[in-house]
Amino acid sequence: MIYEWRTYEAMPGKLPALNTHLEVAAGLFQKHGLGVLRFWTEEFGASLQVTYMWMYETFEERQKKLAAFAADPAWQQQVAQETEKEGAIVAQVHNTMLQLTPYSPAPQIKTKVQEWRIYDAVPGRLPDLHNRFANHTLGLFEKHGIENIGYWTEVFGTSNRLVYMLGYPSLGDREASWKAFQKDPDWQKARAASEENGPLVAKVYNRILRPTAYSSRG
Repeated sequence: MIYEWRTYEAMPGKLPALNTHLEVAAGLFQKHGLGVLRFWTEEFGASLQVTYMWMYETFEERQKKLAAFAADPAWQQQVAQETEKEGAIVAQVHNTMLQLTPYSPAPQIKTKVQEWRIYDAVPGRLPDLHNRFANHTLGLFEKHGIENIGYWTEVFGTSNRLVYMLGYPSLGDREASWKAFQKDPDWQKARAASEENGPLVAKVYNRILRPTAYSSRG
């Protein structure tokens, strides 16, 4: 299974038009069998971005379904009308192809708030990072009420990178759960054991996300 993480940056003042664009697209994605995990906006930070995740069995399936979607008269009409009314609405599109790690659950969204986390491992330490997540971290997240949604590596691009998504009922629950997780003696023991030969992670990035109103259409 291939997962495609796509972020659209709207032109200044065009975020409402971008959301309309993607809401129409969501219905047509469904028509053409383009599976979407969810659409999201960021809780903090980049206010002109919308992100979503596509899911395919193969790259060949991706090409076939995208071609059918692009040729759909309803989509062509939507693009023509919005271009005439709004002009350019998208400044940039970023995409990353991902594959699930062996220990990842099948991605599902059950919570109201999601967090996208990126860990760039210290060179040569990605296998140790995977081992720590598989054998300790996922279970401890679950223990402290953190939803394990999915864990991926990049198909192309950064070879020492782990990306994953967590879920929470609310931002307050996120804060409480992380505090409890970090204080957990089992986590402190697992972390110390995994880092006997030095740290595993060089850089951490995260984004707090909320599903859009039209997310369920994907």
